[in-house]
Amino acid sequence: MTRIRLLALVILSAVFLAACESDEEKAERYYQSGLALLEEGEVERALIEFRNVFNHDGFHKEARKIYADTVLEQGDRQEAYGQYLRLIEQYPDTVEVRQILGELALETGNWEEVERHGGAAIELAPDDPRSRALAATLAYRAAALDEDTEAEALALAEARAVLEDAPESIVALRIVIDALARGRTPTAALPDLDRALEIDPESLEFRVIKFRVLTQAEREDEAEAVLEEMYALEPDNTEVRDALVQWYLARQDFDAAEEVLRNLAGPRDGETGGHVALIQFLRAARGSDVARTELEALITANEGQEAADLYRSILASLDFEEGRREEAILTLQNIVDGAEATDQTRRIKTALARMMIQIDNPVGGRALVEEVLAEDSGNVEALKIRAEFLINEDRPDDAINDLRTAQRQAPRDPQIMTLMATAFERSGSRELAGERLALAVDISGAAPEESIRYAAFLRQDDRIQAAESVLLDARRANPGNVQVVQALADLWLSAQDWTNLQGLLAALEGANTELALELATRIRTAMLVRQNRSDDLLDLLQNQAVEGEEVLRNTVTIILTQVRAGKVDEARASLDAALAETPEAFELRLVDAALRQLTGDIDGSEAGLRDMIADFPDREQPVRMLYSLLVTAERRADAEEVLDAALTVQPDNLVLKWIKAGNLEQAGDIDGAIGIYEEMYALNSANMIVANNLASLLATHRADAESLDRAWAVARRLRGQEVPAFQDTYGWIATRRGDPEEALPYLEAAADGLPEDPLVQYHLGMTYLALDRTEQARATLTRALEIAGDSDLPQFDRAREALAGLDEAPATGETSEETTETQDQ
Repeated sequence: MTRIRLLALVILSAVFLAACESDEEKAERYYQSGLALLEEGEVERALIEFRNVFNHDGFHKEARKIYADTVLEQGDRQEAYGQYLRLIEQYPDTVEVRQILGELALETGNWEEVERHGGAAIELAPDDPRSRALAATLAYRAAALDEDTEAEALALAEARAVLEDAPESIVALRIVIDALARGRTPTAALPDLDRALEIDPESLEFRVIKFRVLTQAEREDEAEAVLEEMYALEPDNTEVRDALVQWYLARQDFDAAEEVLRNLAGPRDGETGGHVALIQFLRAARGSDVARTELEALITANEGQEAADLYRSILASLDFEEGRREEAILTLQNIVDGAEATDQTRRIKTALARMMIQIDNPVGGRALVEEVLAEDSGNVEALKIRAEFLINEDRPDDAINDLRTAQRQAPRDPQIMTLMATAFERSGSRELAGERLALAVDISGAAPEESIRYAAFLRQDDRIQAAESVLLDARRANPGNVQVVQALADLWLSAQDWTNLQGLLAALEGANTELALELATRIRTAMLVRQNRSDDLLDLLQNQAVEGEEVLRNTVTIILTQVRAGKVDEARASLDAALAETPEAFELRLVDAALRQLTGDIDGSEAGLRDMIADFPDREQPVRMLYSLLVTAERRADAEEVLDAALTVQPDNLVLKWIKAGNLEQAGDIDGAIGIYEEMYALNSANMIVANNLASLLATHRADAESLDRAWAVARRLRGQEVPAFQDTYGWIATRRGDPEEALPYLEAAADGLPEDPLVQYHLGMTYLALDRTEQARATLTRALEIAGDSDLPQFDRAREALAGLDEAPATGETSEETTETQDQ
């Protein structure tokens, strides 16, 4: 009894003492407990104790730091990044944390954060090797963007100097590797890549670079070994799986490839990642039926297990792609209805969401995405889908936030980089968009889709040599890929690089496969057209053995070539012979109408086109041709009737809507034109010209704040573009938003590019006025009125009012308040 009482007293005393502890003392007790557990290897229990510290002392610096370090070691970069951010908010001068944040941001290509935290680290400890490495990185990037080879060399030299003092600096080593891999001898980077992999043996990043270098050097056996290492390291990484499958497909050794993939996959009731890769390969190499057979075997082997539902969902995806859409959606719906919330269920829900979006049920798709994110706010696939919605809604900043969250979970996902590029482009940050596209190429190991997309971006900026380099890398990494070869051919055709084209043709003809020979013929045909070698082209086409749809395509090309060569009678004879064989062929009837118009048979052309519209009501070309013919004949009322009738049948046809919007604008029905452009924008918000025209009409012809905000949301992507019409739209919106300094260089460039457009001159003149540059305003507005002539647009009345105000202004050149207010319209 005495002992029981004594024990009770001890317990009561402990409780009493605990109750008397301050929050700081409790926090310290939990902190010391966490340290002890860490020493004993009890990591999860230690993390719980550190979280207990924060419950009592949210400013406990040491606990927050060791907690962040520990979760970072565990690979949870998102959680670690958040904890380091919290720490730096509380203790902004903590050098090491600034360095870590800069380095983590560097891994994900978040340059704003690299500059913020790296810049702070450099300021706090400029001589520290980690700060110097970040400084060298920022300098190297700036030099690369400016194409300043001298500055780039200096940054590289600094990185090498950092490595002398800190041999394990991955940040500095990354600069050296990049410089060598992009140099004349990319294989010079291999020793440093091996060194990086010794420091970070699980790095996917450096393996991807090594793979690219080896493929460029045509050391295929070594490249394949690196690819298989990557797969072994991350078997569930879809990008690595896709790269492995594409690698084997490109080499056409299907039996050997299947054997390797089956060995990597293991038993049918084992891990799913390898079997998903095998199914992808079988579908591409053997066809859907073989892939289905394998999926059915996998479902049987895993019956009653979660994996069976995964394989059923892949089978449903095949059904969806092959047109059995309702059946596919029903299958996925049955899987997820009432299912337990797991990672796999969430994957299937996102697949179902994508299907719903494709069948024009975005509301249902969005609801599923939000459901997934409510369960798992960091779900990568759901975040990507929501980002696509946000981009299309002109909310690129929100999309970027979602994508950054996704990127912290999947830092090497090329699709995230591609979506980020789209979002940055929408927000007007074209430079950042280009960086993300470049990263997508690097991460994917120069995959075809990413490489072609980046090359197209570079060509828009007239960086032809850079685009060529990207495509050549992609061709080396994917030697049998038709899309890459076609993109390379298109680039060389535009550049009239006949020498390289001849080499490409020789390689395709040397491959001697049906696909390669067909592509070679298309390229050779295009080359002869560009060279105006009509006789050689006719010889090629007439002596070519083709069948099926190729016969019709060949015939049309022959006829068009004869017309270009001035052999109109021969073209007529060829066309009549072809029509005698296939009188209902759409392409031949279209050529017939065009040829009749060319030879002066306008009535015959009109009759033929009207018959085609009746026979092919869902086709746009005959409508467009007939409309043009009637307008040329000054029968505008008939032309409008044809266009309106076609739009009732094809209400979503963008080309026909475009013509209608132009007509309304020309007739002065600006609201009607804006309405059509809004419809077009809803159908395809990625179309840059539609975006420009919509934003331009809103900003030029409406004065309300809501329209201006809408114009800005649509037109942000035009920032940095060098098309005069785009520069005018962006510049005028900037002026109306009260930022004439931003607007001026755009409007000056637009006025140079469109010197006879009175509205462009008006916009520039009013911007000069807003900047109190009165003499330039006077000259430019005067020119605008001269060009406008008797136009009744209200902008030119405002120009006259502004000039009158300038004439009444004091000699100092200051403008009156009434005059400057006119810029708002």
